[in-house]
Amino acid sequence: MSAPVGLEESSAGDGVLRWELCDPARRNPVGPAILEWIATRCAELRGEVVVLAARTAHAKDGGSEVFCAGFDLRVLAESPVPSEATAAPDEVLGRAVAAMRTAEHLVVALRGRVIGAGVELVCACDLRIAAEGVDFEIPAARLGVVYRAEGLAVLQHAFGPAVVRRLVLLGDRIDHATALAVGAVTSVVAIDRLEAEVARVVDRLRRSPPLGLAGNRDLLRALAPGVPPGLGERHEQRRRAAFAAASVPQLPGRGRGEGALLSSPAMGLKDDIDARMRQARRDRDERTLNVIGMLKNKVLMELKSGSGAQENDELWMNVLSGYAKQLRKSIPEFEKAGERGKEALADVAFELGFVEQFLPAKLDEAATEALVRKIVEEQNLAGQGAKATGRVMGLLMKQHKDELDSELTKSIVQRVLGA
Repeated sequence: MSAPVGLEESSAGDGVLRWELCDPARRNPVGPAILEWIATRCAELRGEVVVLAARTAHAKDGGSEVFCAGFDLRVLAESPVPSEATAAPDEVLGRAVAAMRTAEHLVVALRGRVIGAGVELVCACDLRIAAEGVDFEIPAARLGVVYRAEGLAVLQHAFGPAVVRRLVLLGDRIDHATALAVGAVTSVVAIDRLEAEVARVVDRLRRSPPLGLAGNRDLLRALAPGVPPGLGERHEQRRRAAFAAASVPQLPGRGRGEGALLSSPAMGLKDDIDARMRQARRDRDERTLNVIGMLKNKVLMELKSGSGAQENDELWMNVLSGYAKQLRKSIPEFEKAGERGKEALADVAFELGFVEQFLPAKLDEAATEALVRKIVEEQNLAGQGAKATGRVMGLLMKQHKDELDSELTKSIVQRVLGA
């Protein structure tokens, strides 16, 4: 059974499988295809140890790595309002988690931020090995979403009643130290030791007598409290009402996962960034506060320029995209400076990582090339060489401007036409 787009399965040794979220450009959201695959694949396992991992996004931006951005909000935006006759769009998450809790040994290698549905998937694993800097966030309240009853039980079992209330009711970000203190993660190691520690844990599991290990594991899982009888149906009615009231808008740049919408659906970009600023103040995150302060100054300058600009999503998007372009142009100069430009380069990477969260998601190289080849074939431009570059670029930018990185696209167009 082949894994869906966004997830890869590979062998990591005798009796060991690695399931890796592999869509870092979109910050690794999980949609129905991935979750259905997990539910089905778990039932097929026969004694293997599974390591859940991720290729994290923005790995060089000084702290904005994302393990999983949560449930793919594009699905919520495209789903009909759930009724008695239709399932809630996140029902498949419940099937995946239930399958994980009855499958073979699951170990997760955590690095970066874990958001929304990603937190629940992590909590369904038996052993959770985290790198320093990992944190957890569930924006359900700000999205207007009532979480699944079984999901809340899983979260509370992992984080405890006090911390899960901070996660779910307040939307607080829980750092690795707090998660370790309450037992939500098994251990925390330096990021350069993560893979070695996971390998050590997996080796110990593989060396243990399988019958004894499975017996203890299954009872430990069974001891996790479930949803009290009688509460599930009433809770589900409230969930459906909340979904109906909180349809997720398809705002620019926010189709990646729950982490791309950390405010209520009615909020615009300014409100979203204000929410990030409040969180940064609580976290004493000076780097993020500095970026937001700079962006606000740019918006203020536009408002005072006499151009008649109004503070709305369009203005904020223009400021964000303009600043991102400015940051990208500065990178080559700092790279040329070598060691002297290293600190400035790190600052640019951090700021760019923050700004890009609000911009339209760009297609990766493979998806861009597939799009280029499609245009070339449709327009019968194969074999025409470099002279067709302008025409292909024009068609691509006209139809897919917000999805494409112009420099990457141009290099692929030239390569495809040259071939």
